[in-house]
Amino acid sequence: MQSTRDPSETVVALFGRMPKNPTGVQQDIYGQQQVMVIKNQLAMGLINIFNGLLVAVGAYSHAPMQQILLWYIPILVMGLIQILSWASFRNKPRPTTVSGSYLRKAELAALTMGIVWGSASLMLSGNNTDTHLLFVWMMQAGMAAGLTSMLGPAPRITSRFVFACLFPVSVMNFIRGGDYALTIASLGIVFLAVLIHGSINSYRQLKSIVATIHESKSARERLADAIESSNDAFAFYDADDELLIANARHRDWFGGGQPEYNAGEESIPVLLDSGRWLMRSTRSTGKGGAVVVHTDITALKTRERELIEAQREAVEADESKSRFLSTMSHELRTPMNIILGFSKLMTGESKIALSPDDVREYADNIHASGTHLLKHINDIIDYSKVGLERMPVHAVDLDTSALLSDAITLAAGFEDKASLEDFDVSVSAKLSKLHADETAMKRILINLVTNAIRFNAPGKKVVIRAGLDAQGAPFIAVRDFGSGIPESKIEKVFEAFYQADSNLDREHGGTGLGLTLCRHLARLMSGDVILKSRVGVGTTAILSLPPSAIGRPTDRATASDDDEEWIGPADRDVA
Repeated sequence: MQSTRDPSETVVALFGRMPKNPTGVQQDIYGQQQVMVIKNQLAMGLINIFNGLLVAVGAYSHAPMQQILLWYIPILVMGLIQILSWASFRNKPRPTTVSGSYLRKAELAALTMGIVWGSASLMLSGNNTDTHLLFVWMMQAGMAAGLTSMLGPAPRITSRFVFACLFPVSVMNFIRGGDYALTIASLGIVFLAVLIHGSINSYRQLKSIVATIHESKSARERLADAIESSNDAFAFYDADDELLIANARHRDWFGGGQPEYNAGEESIPVLLDSGRWLMRSTRSTGKGGAVVVHTDITALKTRERELIEAQREAVEADESKSRFLSTMSHELRTPMNIILGFSKLMTGESKIALSPDDVREYADNIHASGTHLLKHINDIIDYSKVGLERMPVHAVDLDTSALLSDAITLAAGFEDKASLEDFDVSVSAKLSKLHADETAMKRILINLVTNAIRFNAPGKKVVIRAGLDAQGAPFIAVRDFGSGIPESKIEKVFEAFYQADSNLDREHGGTGLGLTLCRHLARLMSGDVILKSRVGVGTTAILSLPPSAIGRPTDRATASDDDEEWIGPADRDVA
């Protein structure tokens, strides 16, 4: 609000119309003025009643009683009204907004009371003695000074009372003449001007204070709004570690709890129970408090994990490529050299005469090498299908014993061990049937049995058990008594193209995809393949399946044998 338009800041503006519905600083000023007037109504009412009574008693010997009563009764009534007004408003809550109507009524009341007090020199003049007139004037000046001291910051109210009270008596004394007339008139005008000027100055001080408070409040609101709108969690603690200010983001992330912090600590990452990553920054204040700011860095942490994972995958892919090239160069070259070499000997260009037995032997070697190559190629094709998740899985009812028999026969044929006497097989009556994908099951079992045959100690039988574990889930365990696998390599053997023995002259061949395919296929059926092994004792490969893989035989088995105890001989030594 411009100072030239302020309705109380200049003498000219004092007598203008008070604006309705003030806003901003003016609204707060009017509110302060209204509260001040209400609080002083009791004092002003009592002062008017008792001071008026003193003046009336003093004028009893100088003025007729009728004139004294005519003057005092309005003062008495106005005083009682002020006391009743104070009693009516004193218990009411302070209004949040002020329209100005109460202040306008207070202006009218002050003007009326000022006129009544100003008429004392006329109504109570009596014999017009200078002493009595000086007494009346002093009482009027005292009333004007008293009201101004109580309501100084409300110049629109004080000016109306002071002007109506002092101006008429000053003019009257100037016109009347006498020894003290000019002095009283001059003093009255000067006193009137001083009181109004002082009231205006008090108003300006009130306005400055209110404007400062208003600006401070506005600044705090803007700061609070900025803090509340921040994407970071903001909290301010005092020297006693009590929370003073916290924005919505802080309340959302920490609720009613208080995060741990150390004043002056550097920025550190913090992981919440919700999985959100925050960067916490703490700064100490000059009075021992602390400002704690948490910034959400979940996206950065996620990106960091993705980069680390991508780097790990790239390293693994490079290692897998190296293993693939190393393994396949050996596994493919050897049978291919056999095929090319023997086939060249069997052509007519060879100078070596071959007998029918030689041709038959070479043909068998070529066929074995071709079969070996085909197995490796099938492994690679199946691995690519599983990796691309294009391997279909169709569960059907399978006879467990027949499934194991087929797998053992094929595996034994691959490893040139056709005798079934080299296997110790037992199937629990509780798992006479399986409900699973036939192709996947055969492929898993063939690979597991092949590995057991390949790594088993001479003269030892491969032990195979099928049953239910303690949780009622089906399993098939294949046990060999070979050299075993070190614990550090248990999980590595499931990596594609991994070879525990990576030398080119290694004792056992293979692409390194067998166990990888087994685990992928098992997980496609919601199962898994795990290894238990001890160096020098042997290895047990366990295919576990979900309870839904238990088949439904025509005669539900009611065998009472304890499968958990029953599996013991196959696995107890390597568990």
